[in-house]
Amino acid sequence: MMRHLIEINSSQLFEEYLQSLGVPQTLLDHEQDIYLQERPLAAVRQIQGKMKFYLRAGALTKQ
Repeated sequence: MMRHLIEINSSQLFEEYLQSLGVPQTLLDHEQDIYLQERPLAAVRQIQGKMKFYLRAGALTKQ
């Protein structure tokens, strides 16, 4: 599954990108999958105690 995800190193950039796609403001302090119109768009994961932010590769081309 990780091969289909692109890591975004900035939580602020990640949040701004999600908002530009129309995702309502979301707390990024816990693991979660983020959907837009029932399509998987992004994921927040905790890895080695650190929050990591990922966009699904398909979300970058289907706007």
